[in-house]
Amino acid sequence: MATRFRVFISAVSSEFGEARSLVGSDLRARGIEVKVQEDFRQEAESDTTLALLHDYIHVCDAVVAVVGARSGSSPPVAAVGPYGSMLPAALSSASYTQWEVVFARHYGKRLSIFHAGTGYEPDRPDGDGDDPDLQLGFVQWLFDTLGVNRREFTTPDRLRVEVLREDWPQIRIDKPVVLPYVSLGELFTGRDGFVARVHASLTGGADATAITGSVLHGLGGVGKTRLAVEYAWAHLDDYTAVLFAVAETPVLLAQNLAALCGPDGLDLPEQSATDEPVKVAAVVRWLVDNPGWLVIFDNLDMEPAADAVTALLPQLRGGHVLMTGRLAEWGGEVDALELDVLAEADAAAFLLERTKQRRRRTATDDADALELARELGGLALALEQAAAYIVHRRASLADYRQEWRSRQSTVRAWYDPRVMKYPSSVAVTWQTTIDQLAAGEVALLRLLAWFGPEPVPLFVFDTDRAEAVWRAATELIAAGAEPTGGLQDALAGLAGYSMLRWDADSQSISVHRVVQQILRDHLDDAPPWITLSLLLLDVARPGNPHDVRTWDRWEPLRPHVAAAVQHADGAAVTDPTSLLMNELSQLLRAKELNHEAEPLLRRALAIDEASYGLEHPRVATDLNNLATLLQATDRVGEAEPLMRRALDIDEASYGPDHRDVAIDLNNLAELLQATGRPAEAEPLLRRALAVSEASEGPDHPNVAIVLNNLATLLQATDRSAEAEPLMRRALDIDETSYGRDHPKVAIRLNNLASLLQATDRLGEAEPLVRRAFAIMEATYGPDHPNIAVGLSSLASLLQDTDRLGEAEPLLRRAMAIDEASYGPDHPTVAIRLNNLAALLHATERLGEAEPLARRAIRIYIASSRRAGQQHPNLRRAVENYATLLRTQGRSDDEISEALSGLANENPTD
Repeated sequence: MATRFRVFISAVSSEFGEARSLVGSDLRARGIEVKVQEDFRQEAESDTTLALLHDYIHVCDAVVAVVGARSGSSPPVAAVGPYGSMLPAALSSASYTQWEVVFARHYGKRLSIFHAGTGYEPDRPDGDGDDPDLQLGFVQWLFDTLGVNRREFTTPDRLRVEVLREDWPQIRIDKPVVLPYVSLGELFTGRDGFVARVHASLTGGADATAITGSVLHGLGGVGKTRLAVEYAWAHLDDYTAVLFAVAETPVLLAQNLAALCGPDGLDLPEQSATDEPVKVAAVVRWLVDNPGWLVIFDNLDMEPAADAVTALLPQLRGGHVLMTGRLAEWGGEVDALELDVLAEADAAAFLLERTKQRRRRTATDDADALELARELGGLALALEQAAAYIVHRRASLADYRQEWRSRQSTVRAWYDPRVMKYPSSVAVTWQTTIDQLAAGEVALLRLLAWFGPEPVPLFVFDTDRAEAVWRAATELIAAGAEPTGGLQDALAGLAGYSMLRWDADSQSISVHRVVQQILRDHLDDAPPWITLSLLLLDVARPGNPHDVRTWDRWEPLRPHVAAAVQHADGAAVTDPTSLLMNELSQLLRAKELNHEAEPLLRRALAIDEASYGLEHPRVATDLNNLATLLQATDRVGEAEPLMRRALDIDEASYGPDHRDVAIDLNNLAELLQATGRPAEAEPLLRRALAVSEASEGPDHPNVAIVLNNLATLLQATDRSAEAEPLMRRALDIDETSYGRDHPKVAIRLNNLASLLQATDRLGEAEPLVRRAFAIMEATYGPDHPNIAVGLSSLASLLQDTDRLGEAEPLLRRAMAIDEASYGPDHPTVAIRLNNLAALLHATERLGEAEPLARRAIRIYIASSRRAGQQHPNLRRAVENYATLLRTQGRSDDEISEALSGLANENPTD
């Protein structure tokens, strides 16, 4: 167990209580133990508080001292006695917070000093027991006499930034252990030698900073995953962390790596981020910064999955990677270890041990176990399912052998090893169990065959509609049959036969991927089952995927929807395939995973055009969804004709006054405004508002969207007086509809604050901006593009109120977020570049400002070429750059030459 890094934060509560709390939260999020003076006052009398502070600082690792104008209260004279010799000659006495610094210096602790600059506003107007003269002498001794280095800050947020710039460790009390199941213990037989071989492969000769990789390959069902997990449990004490991630596809690799950020994994600060790449990067950083770990990447059966993991390995340092899969060919940097089936004696021992409590015993058990082990081929999955069958039915080993043999001829009729890629022993074992299942249990298995192999949340099965889908599936197996019990009984029955694993802790079930593959291969008529599987997922959908309140239920559904629509598309099942493709794509869009969303949107459009015709409203929905993605990824030239086509379809289908027409009008108007055509956009927005109000009522959230967009256009065209009441009405609607802390409300707050700022009401604007930013951070985490919007808005207001030093780090953070989210040559990045260049210009750092302004122009030029028309921000960026060059003393000819050369440069140079 690791010892946590211990930090004491020294600060006067009346002056820095809020800031100290924020800094403490930041450090605790990194696994650091944090103590403050109040921790000891609560457990001690005033005459023992100083002693407790002394004792803790004596053993802690670092002290963060926040120094301001106040001394804070002082300890009783009697309490000072034991430490009088430690007090410097320059100080005749000291307050509690001053003693904390004295103790830190006396014991040579890592001491970081942060000094409140002019303009810092204390938490409370007065300080209890404060002695200004005492603090003045202390500050003079600390900074003037000793010359101690300090960093200044003027706000709590700036203090947080300065503290976190230090190199703090990230250490946990508990060792992170993420494994899919507990050890089998004594049931794990016959593999000791191979476990030792894995250990030798991973530890043989690697230095402390190397990354060592081994792969366990072999047949499906041979027990690769189980062996990797048992190795991890056996060597838990050898590692600082043991982590597990299913890596069946590159998408699943990213998703499951990101999940390791969570509280049940590494518990990283980035766990609240909505962008997967941010979480993945955080996990990789943790692995680099915390050597001595083991990571298991499971189920690398296909080349793309192996390629994704192989590309990841060079980024890692100081740990062991153990992979499992069927692929045997790997590069020289990975040690490939083939896992064979269990020896007959070991397989027989497993069968006897696994069934000893509940099988019907006979005199021939030992011989029957050996013979059955031979017939099952020593395959771990077949052995487990055979044992589960025997236990569930209270059968003897001889009974099972007889049942198993009677199924062989049936299996041979459909078993094709070239296609199925698993041994016949698994197929026969599977058939033996299937033949004993009730119709409702078989129906449920067939539905789950089209899901992903990841855990399926139990809420999928909790509704009456799910029960109805399952009963319809049972009807396919036995027309007119009424299933015994309910859907929950079917789940329990399958768990009893080990046909699925039921995890009570995570409230989920999972089906072995080999079982899923057998089920899919064995179905002669797959489309009806795929359709019902899609319907089961459809009824489990939690609502609008753009609403972050649905994500905790959407996320565990995501891999299953992705798997099911892929199977459906391959089987030419169109409904509800395209609907689920669209819903999944909207979730991915909301998470800024546009590269995953786009192929789904294009495929959904193609399916619906073929199914319903080119002029169907479903096609209009697809067109709108694809067009908004294209606009977000700076392909407005492709987006506009799709939006216009969607509008034409809906007007022809519904008439001019339908709610869907209002949505189309709003989307097209947004694009027109974004491309510098407000005169064309305005009548569309006014018409959209009228239609939306008439069709949905004046207080519907869709009305708020149009109000907001119309108000933004009015503000951009110098009609702020008309815009403000619309913005306030939009804010009222969303607060009533969603609550005060919803991200929709944050958008409205931000826009209203921008208008107030533009009309020189900065005092009204600032609390709105800060409230909006707090909502965004709580919702999206630190690295979502919406956070960049909030940072940029707050920085703009700080600039307007002459707080440029506070604004600059916010602008730089916003630019970094957008570069990571959109890429380096997106127009949104150009906005951030232009804003930062303007700030640097204002602070007379012209040499730093010029390359940023130049890069912004190049991005806008490239965007204009892609769109086939000038980007609306290009002119302003050129004007700003020209002004910057004039400030540098450039002539008009030099400026013209500099501008003409930009058009031929690469945007990302």
